[in-house]
Formats: sequence, structure tokens, C-alpha cells
Amino acid sequence: MTTTDRATGSVGEEELPGATHATDVVAAGAPPAGWPRRVFTALGLLALLGSALFGGNAYGVRERFLGSETPEAAPAAVSRAADASTPVTAEPKRTVLRSQPWWQGVTKLEGVGAMTTSPFTIAGEAVQWRARWTCETGRLVVRAPDRPRPLVDAACPGPDTGYATKPGAMSLRVEADGPWRLEVEQQVDVPLSEPPLPAMTAPGAVAVATGSFYRIDQVGTGTVTVYRLADGSHALRLDDFFVTANSDLEVQFSPLEAPTSTDQVSKARSRTVSALDVTAGSLNFKVPPGLDPTQHKSVVIWCERLFSAYAAATLRPV
Repeated sequence: MTTTDRATGSVGEEELPGATHATDVVAAGAPPAGWPRRVFTALGLLALLGSALFGGNAYGVRERFLGSETPEAAPAAVSRAADASTPVTAEPKRTVLRSQPWWQGVTKLEGVGAMTTSPFTIAGEAVQWRARWTCETGRLVVRAPDRPRPLVDAACPGPDTGYATKPGAMSLRVEADGPWRLEVEQQVDVPLSEPPLPAMTAPGAVAVATGSFYRIDQVGTGTVTVYRLADGSHALRLDDFFVTANSDLEVQFSPLEAPTSTDQVSKARSRTVSALDVTAGSLNFKVPPGLDPTQHKSVVIWCERLFSAYAAATLRPV
């Protein structure tokens, strides 16, 4: 309908009730404005939620897809020899804690000429096993069961090592022209929980210092105790010990009371007690002759390869 504005004399169209402008018309079924942003926002929130559930392993989600990253609980070893000849006063606890892989003795074999060795067993949880050999004359060939190539095939004389991975009970077949010797070891990664050395509990032995490990560059936990034995020598024991695994660690005595950095330890005159091949458990070490622990104030776990102080324990008199 056409109308005239009396004040201005202009002519316009009268807007009828319920009428719509052409610009207000939206095609039927068309999505509302801004819908792509809303969709991507929702997808982003879902992805973030999924990442949190997967990364945090909520309700075991990650383990259902990828399997568990936590190893199965296994009993700690009680000796550096696998023949269980060490007296055990209590069943070793099962633990998910793991050590730097270390070599545990299995058996020693020797003979002259060709023969089949007495049987031995490689543990099912062993990472691998090896036979360190020596021979004197001719040639030495050693064959393991179900193995297409010889474990050892070398000219004598000379020492060397053969490696294998298959576990279980077995005997080795040896072909040789003279005397030979094999030392079989298995590599395991369970903690080693040694009982105290008999000399540590013998009459006349006394604990002279103790301390608790703390972190420097890596995780280190547990306690250390220094013993003076009846003969005047010293021994060191680590209990409920754990340090971040590495293959080149050392136990050292340091003149520093409470070192807090690699720089401090490297500038001090530390003395090495022993290499540390096992990084979890309860361990014994004889202190080398001429090294007096009472002249030192702390024990340091040192990595020479990385030139790093992993952990330390301040020694306090008992």
C-alpha cells in the first residue's frame, strides 16, 4: 500500500503486519550462520578430552589399546648366582621395579674334547644369555638347541663370548680338540636383594655411618650403611635402593658433606668403591684396601660416561 507523509510530502510503502523483508528470508534447511566454527570447537573439545583420557590412562583406556607399560610383578633375585645356593630367610617380594639389566651367573662347565654338557636352565624372564669361553688348542665349536648357527665357532687359543636369547632347560654340544671352559650367564632386569654379608653380622663388626640418598641429577632413593668389620676392613651396604638406570655407574666416597651438583662433585677428590651394575635392590660392597670411609662425608652415585652425579647420601655417625 502507498502512503504519503504529511509532514514531508514523501511517498513510501506502508509496512503490513507480519510482512518480512527479502533480506530476512533464509532458505529452508540452510545451517545457521557461524556453524563451521561451532563444529570445529566441539571437535577440538572432544579431541582434548580423548587425549586427556588416553594420556592419563583413565579407566585403563591406553592399556586396552597399547598394552601396559608397567611390567608384571616379579620376585627379586637373592644372589648374583642363579643356582639359589645362597640361604634365603624369607621369600623375596614380588615387585614391578626394574634394574639396569645385569649378568647373573648360571653355571660353569669345562671338559676336554667333544662332549654334551650337563643340563642347565635359562630363566624365562632373562633378556638374553651368554657363554664366555676359553680354549687352548685346535678349534672350539659350541652348539645350543634349536639354533641353526653355532653359539661358538672359533680357533683356539683365546677367550671370547657367544650370545643367545632362547630360554629354558638345555645342554650344549661341544666339539673341541683340547681343554675348554664355558661360563654361562643370563641377563636379568629384576632387583637384586642380597642378604647382608656374614661379616657384617659377625662378632666385632659394627655400623659406623649411615645416610639416605637424595636426588642430584637423577632419581636416587634408599639408605647406605658403612660397616667396620672385625678384621678392620670396611664394607658398604645399600638397602631398599633405587637409582635411575644406566650401565656406567659407580659408587664413590666424597669428602663433601652434602653435594648438590655435578660441578661440586667433579671438583672434589672422590674415591671409587665399586662399579654399580645393579640399580635396584639391597646390595653389598667390600671397600677396597687403603680406602678409609671415615675420612669421607658422603656417598655419591656417579656416571663417568655422562660426567654426572646421579644421587648422594650424607653420612652420619651411628
